[in-house]
Amino acid sequence: MTAVTTDQTNTSVAEAIVDIDRVSVTFESKKRTVQALKDVDLQIHRGEFIAIVGPSGCGKSTLLRAISGISPATQGQVRLRGDAVVSPRQDVGFIFQRPALMPWRDVRRNIMLQAEMRQMDKAQAEARCRELLQFTGLEGFEKSLPHELSGGMQQRAALCRALLHEPDVLLMDEPFGALDALTREKMNVEIQRLWRERNMTVALVTHSVAEAVYLATRVIVMGPRPGRIIEEFDVNLPRERDYEATMEDPEFHRVAGRVRELLGSGKSHE
Repeated sequence: MTAVTTDQTNTSVAEAIVDIDRVSVTFESKKRTVQALKDVDLQIHRGEFIAIVGPSGCGKSTLLRAISGISPATQGQVRLRGDAVVSPRQDVGFIFQRPALMPWRDVRRNIMLQAEMRQMDKAQAEARCRELLQFTGLEGFEKSLPHELSGGMQQRAALCRALLHEPDVLLMDEPFGALDALTREKMNVEIQRLWRERNMTVALVTHSVAEAVYLATRVIVMGPRPGRIIEEFDVNLPRERDYEATMEDPEFHRVAGRVRELLGSGKSHE
């Protein structure tokens, strides 16, 4: 297994809510066998925001799916709050690259689909839905259909849906990749505020080094398939981050530069 170098690790004293122990994931078909992950070790601590970067096809998304239980580990073990993850978890929220909103349901009913699937108390779910709509700036758009919303607003609706049941861990798989640059920047600011004010535990997969360093408290770098962690970096920036000021901070450039160097790129990977 490739050794992991940690840059000024300061999370050891925090509670590890996710514990990934020598996890490998293999997919088999009639034509071939593909090892997506190999011997991945990682802990995610309560209240931490980690960002996972790496080349395409290195298993970043597979790692999120292993954490959620959608694609359980072939070898090794993922534990969430000490319990082995062997199937989809009720205490995990997942946001995919596309919002995946049902086109015939308005915003409120798309969000409330989570409550229906999990058989939540309707009154409590409705109250939580209203709170999230207000928090994400979607108040007043409850009866809008997905095609009536911008891409950023659709992702906000997907975010509300993922958070309706108040999960312990939020997993995000390239959620802003399809958005234009300005909308993506606004969503970065929104999710950073949400994480900070809600004290959430978040794991984000992204191809953008700048996005990873701006949002995360720790950046995890993966190597080519079979995916493995080759290095990780603490991001020693304030918990509350102004977007423009962060982009000019020497710490931002230090970490972003080292990550890009490790990925074999001397320029921004947006």
